[in-house]
Amino acid sequence: MTLQEELDTLKAKAQSANGGETVLGHHDFVQDINNSGKLEQVPQLGDIAPPFMLPDDKGNIVSSNTLLEKGPLIISFFRGDWCVFCSLELRALQRSLAEFKKLGASLIGISPQSVSYSHMVADKRNVQYNVLSDEGNKIADSYGLMFSMPNQMINAFSAFGVDLKAINGSQSSVDVPVPATFVLNAEGRVVYRFVDADYTKRAEPAAIIASLMEINAQAA
Repeated sequence: MTLQEELDTLKAKAQSANGGETVLGHHDFVQDINNSGKLEQVPQLGDIAPPFMLPDDKGNIVSSNTLLEKGPLIISFFRGDWCVFCSLELRALQRSLAEFKKLGASLIGISPQSVSYSHMVADKRNVQYNVLSDEGNKIADSYGLMFSMPNQMINAFSAFGVDLKAINGSQSSVDVPVPATFVLNAEGRVVYRFVDADYTKRAEPAAIIASLMEINAQAA
């Protein structure tokens, strides 16, 4: 089963549980993002991706430039561990981690949740790659991915005990990135990207592997 097939199954279950209603304002949220035109600012193929330095769940600073010195870099922006669709993606990436490494690539996940929250859930996440905290979404914004979650969705998650302001360390608003995946070559140029306003759609690990194989073929 592909990752997208897993995601589609999860989405169908969520819709069924809500009496056929769109998942937590999903349709309106996606439409607002697409209408904003902001995703046009997301780095394109061939662009140099914005560099960053962010803390992992233990507070250690991780630099994209340092990782790129070792080879290609896979960057996965996700909304947070509270998001069931993100959890599926994180596990799918973990299953392909050995193949990514075999092809010389590093993998990192980036979310806006605080270092303290990320540290608290690290064991439950059960992944063996770095997950970094982009508190305030500064890096997500530099990639053109940051959007404010509508109150309808915030309230819906709150009803299930998910306090997004506390998780993200914010007292004023809840901003989340559009989930997106980028593969950068050693020069920091985007050679693969997956960006979709629909947060129930994610990059397939097989497509990431294909892009890494292409990088290696060009370097041979």
